[in-house]
Order: sequence, then C-alpha cells, then structure tokens
Amino acid sequence: MAIKAKVKKENYKLFGLSLDEYKKISELLGREPDDFELGIFSAMWSEHCSYKSSKVYLKTLPVAGDNVIIGPGENAGVVDFGDGDVLIFKMESHNHPSFIEPFQGAATGVGGIMRDIFTMGARPIANLNSLRFGSCFNPKTPYYVSEVVKGIGFYGNCMGVPTVGGEVVFDECYNDNILVNAFTIGIAKKDGIFLSSKCEVGNVVVYVGSATGMDGMHGATMASEEFDSKKNKKRSTVQVGDPFTEKLLLEACLEAMDKKLIVSIQDMGAAGITSSSFEMADKSGHGMTINLDAFPLRTPNMTPIEIMLSESQERMLLACKKEDFESLNAIFDKWGLNCVKVGEVIDENIIRFNHHSKPYKILDVSTVVNGPAYNRPKRKPKYLQKILPIKINDYRIPKNLNEIAKRLITHPNIASKRPVFTQYDYTIGTNTVVPPGFSAAVLRVKGENKADKDSKNKGFLLNVGGNSRYTYLNPYMGGALAVVECARNIAACGGNPVAVTDCLNFASPEDPEVMWQFSEAVKGIKDAATKLKTPVISGNVSFYNETAKKEGDKPTISKIYPTPVIGMVGFIEDVNKTVTPYFKDEGDEIFLLGRLKGDLGGSLYMDLVHKDFCQKPADTDLDYEITLQNCIRLLINGGMIKSAADISEGGIFVALAESSITNPNKILGFTVDLNIKELSYAEVLFSEFEQAFIITSKSHSEQKLLKAIGDFNVNLLKIGVVSKDIMKINNTIELKSDIIKNGYESSLETVISAAHI
Repeated sequence: MAIKAKVKKENYKLFGLSLDEYKKISELLGREPDDFELGIFSAMWSEHCSYKSSKVYLKTLPVAGDNVIIGPGENAGVVDFGDGDVLIFKMESHNHPSFIEPFQGAATGVGGIMRDIFTMGARPIANLNSLRFGSCFNPKTPYYVSEVVKGIGFYGNCMGVPTVGGEVVFDECYNDNILVNAFTIGIAKKDGIFLSSKCEVGNVVVYVGSATGMDGMHGATMASEEFDSKKNKKRSTVQVGDPFTEKLLLEACLEAMDKKLIVSIQDMGAAGITSSSFEMADKSGHGMTINLDAFPLRTPNMTPIEIMLSESQERMLLACKKEDFESLNAIFDKWGLNCVKVGEVIDENIIRFNHHSKPYKILDVSTVVNGPAYNRPKRKPKYLQKILPIKINDYRIPKNLNEIAKRLITHPNIASKRPVFTQYDYTIGTNTVVPPGFSAAVLRVKGENKADKDSKNKGFLLNVGGNSRYTYLNPYMGGALAVVECARNIAACGGNPVAVTDCLNFASPEDPEVMWQFSEAVKGIKDAATKLKTPVISGNVSFYNETAKKEGDKPTISKIYPTPVIGMVGFIEDVNKTVTPYFKDEGDEIFLLGRLKGDLGGSLYMDLVHKDFCQKPADTDLDYEITLQNCIRLLINGGMIKSAADISEGGIFVALAESSITNPNKILGFTVDLNIKELSYAEVLFSEFEQAFIITSKSHSEQKLLKAIGDFNVNLLKIGVVSKDIMKINNTIELKSDIIKNGYESSLETVISAAHI
C-alpha cells in the first residue's frame, strides 16, 4: 500500500532529492525519513553515486576482452599485462569542486583517483589529465588554469607519481563550468588484486587514514546539481587534500596487502563513509554494524549525518579477520595513521548504526544502494537542423594562408603545453620513455631482478582525449572519434590499443536534448570501442555541468558542449621500437600514409577564419581505420620509419609543423609538394581528423615501404623531404621554423602568466 508522505519540502530540496524520490523513500521506509536517512539516500541516489540517468546506456558498452580481468563495478578496471603483471586504471571527474576551489578541487581529484588504484593493490605509476577551461579572453581563465595546474602538480609531485600526459583545451562553453578529469594507472601482480566485494561474515570493519572533518560535506549531491551564479560559493563542499598523508596511507595499505592482512577494501570517495560502507556490504552480499562513536574526528561534536557524509580525504574502509586486527593496527601505527575498529560484517543485508552507545538506525542495504534508474526523455536538439555538410565554395578562401597557418599553430588549443606539464614531475621513477607533449606517453616496466631487466622491454602507452565541438555538431561521431583518435595516437607510437576508461561530461540529464546527446555519444563510443576491440572497463559520468545565470532580466543557462573524454591504454612489446612524431634528420623523406577527404566541417580553421565552425564533421570509416592502424604498426615494428604523426586539429599543416619544431635537439623544417585536384589549398592544409598519418623514412626507401604494405589497401604517397629551417608547402606556405617554434612555445605561457598580473 502506497504511503502518502507528508512532504517536508525544505528538507528534501536541501538534500537534492526530487519530490518523487522523496515519496519513494517514504514508501520504502513506511514512514517519512528523518534527516539522517535523507542524507544517506540523497548521497547514494545522487547521479554521482547511482548513475541513475546514465546506467541504462552504460550497460550497452563493451566491457569484456582478451586482456580484461576486471571490468566496471570495482574501484578500477584491470587488464592482464603478461608475465604475472596487471595494469589497473580509471579516470574520474572533479569538475564542480575545481570550479568552486580550483587548487583543492584539482588536487583532491588527483588524490581520489590514485586511491581508487592503490585500493586494488596496485602502486600508482602514472597520472594523466584532461583539462577544459573557458575562453582565453575570459578574465577568469588565467586564474583557473594557474590554480588547477598547481593543484595537480602539488598532489602528484608530493606522492611521487609522474604526470606523463594529458590535454588542455580552451572554449567559451567552459567559462562557467571548467572540467578537470583525472586518470591514474598502477601496476600489480595478478595474484595481488584486492576487491571491495570480499567481506566475510565475522570480519572486523576498520577505518584507516586521516580523521574525519567537515570538509567535503554534501560533495556527492553538489556534484549532481547545476550551479547558480549567485550561489556558487560552496567551499565547504570541497575536500582539502594532504598528499603527504596519502603517501603514508599508500605505503601502509600496500604493506598490509603484502602481508595478506586485508580481506576487502574501499576508498572513501564521494559520499565518504556512506558510500564505502553500503557499497562494500552490497557487493559482498552481507551487512554491517557501524559504531558512529568510534570514528576519529578532527571536528568535535559532529552529528551522525555529518560523520557519514563527510568527504575528508585520505581515508579507507576495510575489512580484516578478527585475529589479524592487531597486526594490521601495528602497520598503520608505524606509519602514523588511524586504524580503528568501527564495526563488524554480519549475515543480514542491513547496516545497524550505533550512536552514543545505543542503537541508532537500521537501513536495508539493497534499498539504499539500488536507487532509481531513469530512462529520461530524449529529443534531438533543434540546433542540429542547421548543422549541414560544408559548402566550402560559399566561403572566401584567404589570400594569405601563411598568416592563417601561423594563427593555427599558435592557437592555445594546439600550441605547446610545456608551460603546464613542466610544473609536473613527469620523470620520477625513471619509467617514462616518451614524456608529455607527443602522441602518447610511453612507459617501460622494470624487472625486479637482473634476469627480468635483461628480458623485459615491454611497455605500455597512455593517451586521453576528446573533441567537444565535434561532439556538439554530431554526438555520435564525437563519441566514436574520441576512441579512434586515442587509438591513432597509440598506433603512431607502435602500440596496440587494449582497453579504455571514459569520463562523460554533460549538462543536465533533465534536459531531453542533453540526454539525446548523451545517448548518441555513448552509442558512438560503443561502436568504435567494439570495432577497435578496446572494451570500456571503468569510467565516470559527470552531469549538471551548467550554470544558471541572469543577464539583465532574462534567466539563462550556460551549458558545456557535450564532452566525452576517453583514456586509452595500449601495449608495446619493445619500448626500444617506439616511434615519436617529430622529424629526426635533414634529408629524410616525408610520406602521406592513408587518405584525405579535405572536409573542413567543424574545424578550427573555420572557426578562426570564418567565425563559423557549425558544419557537419566528416564521418570516420572504422573498417579502414583498423587497416590503417595495422599498417602503421607493421612499418614501426619493422623499423622502417623514423617518425609518425596523425592528422588532427589544425590539419596536415599543423602535423608537419609540430613534427618540425618539437625535436628536443634541433629545429627542422620541410619542403612539401601536395596538390589534390578536387580540393582547395585550404581543404588540403587545414582539414582535421583525416584518416592518414605523416611518416618519415630515410631517403630512397619508397619502394621498400610500398612492398611492406602491399597486403594493405592503404595509399602511400611521397610528399616531400625534411629540410633545415624552413616550412614550405607548394607555393602557399613559407615560414621560418624558429619563428614558428617561438610562437608555438610561448602562446600558452601568455595565458598562464596573466593570472599573476
């Protein structure tokens, strides 16, 4: 019988619940919930914890593969790396906290994703990030860039984990909602993986790490609602990080794991003790008793719901055998960390809370964890009616393409990100083979003894990326392209893509147009990941990336473009065969491997030159993509090419220019002759995401290359030669390499330095 709840509107709205959700909770409890129960349900039923608006689509993604050991559902995904090794990785968003308090928001985003990795028994060995900021002309942008980068560097550097790659993108759609997506990968032994789902009846529930405070309160619900420009000072919802404590926690956890003292373990991330306790209980199929009096507090007199919802950092909840607690406690005591018995695993599917030495509350685990699942209304956005294939003849072709080329290569979205990544320690651990700034990061795996060192040259590659403008113009192609572009970057180094994690950043799911964008982007990711055999083994969804504003008397909503970001991991058998994108020697021959369409739709060229990027982007042929990537890997593994770069933002010109000026030891140039009858010079030079690579090889190697790729239906065209210090294409482009290099390396520095003026 349905319960007619007496709705306390001020309560359920404060906790971020809808009226229907409030009524549903009342029905499940058989009465009106109190504030403690409202707090628990609001956290666990938030978008951030429950994926209530997205899980119907996430279930369609491919999650299994030859190398996959653990897919979605645990703290991170796991792939088999051979020789008894596994790689454990995940990417998550920390968007809302970073907008409110950029330094701490970004820092704790890095700390949180690293805990997800070492919770599973892996030592974190590399970080990446995807950062999206507002327009470079927005006066707030320099501040956000400076503080976010400082926060990432602070936490990662203190932890001794290198930040080896990522992306930095500027667009006015992020003026009111910056995005900070953090990725961490770790390595462990196959027989040393720890899970959150292994609790056994009779185990002691143990709290370890820092004490609980008032920071991060209601963080999960805050991350599941839009901002209001007049009410966005929510600093108490942002966690405060201490990487030095996290380093101690990392070492203590790994030592306890090595000694087999931990049965099950869960990071206290979003929703803190609430999510860790209920999720551990649910995954193991059991329940718990939780003594709220036992938790170490750094803020006196915290209420039960404050204790449960705090998102203070550097904390874990774990289960151990009763007889192992003293040994476990000794380890954490040695590292100067709290280690406190807070409960016990029980056979009932409930959590019994005690407070002030008395029974306090009882909540059913399944009821709390299994929140609503919405198949929200979808509607194709009206603006897409105006997104048509480009008619380039309707646009004037600039006479001075030299000037356009210079503007493209120095655009902050293309220019060197060196001013950012030099603030990160990217070589600590000396595993980094290819550092930030190139196609993909490449890391070696060191052996534990001399025999291993002599025999192991294997490595892995990391890449993150996505193009929000292309996703805005065609959500399906934007989702697919994010997967394809990461795979291209890994293939250009000689690696085989293996698996992905994703971070899906969108506006409000209550907007039918946003849900249509989301569903189409997921479909694109699904199709590309299935075709490329790169299952999606972990990830995160971030909704409500929008801000309510008032311009004059008119209320408006500032929404981000749909921004699916892919983090991809690939394998390479011998890191010594890795190919980098920059030219190596004067006199080397330059080839185009693949095919060009010359479609400028959605390109940066169209935006810069014609102030109009709203055209339909070119489609990607996934079957051809597989052939092309197999082809370039064959050439790399055969030692036949000296450099390889894919064609992405800025087109062929940018690919050639970056290849000329990013060699760390010298400045080179090129002389290229590239004419295609059907295409204008602008289409040839600046069309983006072409299915082709720019490769170089030593002179007189064309016939050898053609013979090697004879079994592939892929074109190879010699287009030029590497020269000393001039960039020359036909009679349309002629630029001095040193001048371009100076602009390329100083563009982003200008943006960041504005924060200090």
